[in-house]
Amino acid sequence: MFESLKSGWRLAKQVRKSISGNKKLYLYPVITGLISGIIFIATFALLILEVPVTAYSDYYYILGIFLAYVFTYFIATLLIIAMMISYRGYRSGNPVSMGQALSMSRQYSGKAFEWAILYSVLLMILRAIESRFRGIGGIIIASMGSFAITVATFFVVPSILDYKLGPIRAIEKSVETIKSHFGNTFGGVIYIDIYTLIFTGSGFIFLLLSVFLAGAGIPFAVILPIIIIAVLLIILGLILNFTYTNIFKLILFDYINGKGLPDGLDENLINSSIRRKGGTGGFGNMPF
Repeated sequence: MFESLKSGWRLAKQVRKSISGNKKLYLYPVITGLISGIIFIATFALLILEVPVTAYSDYYYILGIFLAYVFTYFIATLLIIAMMISYRGYRSGNPVSMGQALSMSRQYSGKAFEWAILYSVLLMILRAIESRFRGIGGIIIASMGSFAITVATFFVVPSILDYKLGPIRAIEKSVETIKSHFGNTFGGVIYIDIYTLIFTGSGFIFLLLSVFLAGAGIPFAVILPIIIIAVLLIILGLILNFTYTNIFKLILFDYINGKGLPDGLDENLINSSIRRKGGTGGFGNMPF
């Protein structure tokens, strides 16, 4: 088990190195974050300023948040697809500009919007269930629900990209892929989380430090640079996590479907971290 996890972590390291040669990939999470922030800020501003305080106010807020989720995940899905198109172009030796990748992603708009609606519904249901429970029970339910959704939807976007599937069929394809090729494939994702946690964790430590210094009466002019560093570290960690995780999914999905590996990635690491159901490990029994 631990060897498989180590293989997954080493594989993710190679993925990180593979991505580092294509700096423009990091622009996609930046754009996603900016648009998402604008959508939610605008939504809450409109709800606060325009929705009257009545017996129906809660329903307006729920509807507003739901729509914000839908548009956020719609944009995010299209941008992830564009990022994957860009990476495939880069790895094949036929670079695709960001404008071209975004233009090519438009053909998936219908499927991306359907997926955004379904995913938003799932999240709203999860939030509603969480609100019914308090304390440790709520935390456990939230964690289990989030984990189940994450696993079931792991390969959804690559499935939409390759097969133009609707949301239900894309989830089925994702689950089918995981069930057919199980093993410690998530070792690489764990590694990515740990690596990016270095940045986000450091950012939160700096934020706590700034709070401590403020409580000690240190002038704000001294604390401000620490806050700026903290925010930048957190943003950097989120950008790296978004990029590495989604490209890692694409590489696994491509390999599982017989499309090979990018240069610089060790096939032995893939075979030792993913194994086919009913097989002896790796893809030796798979007819490509």
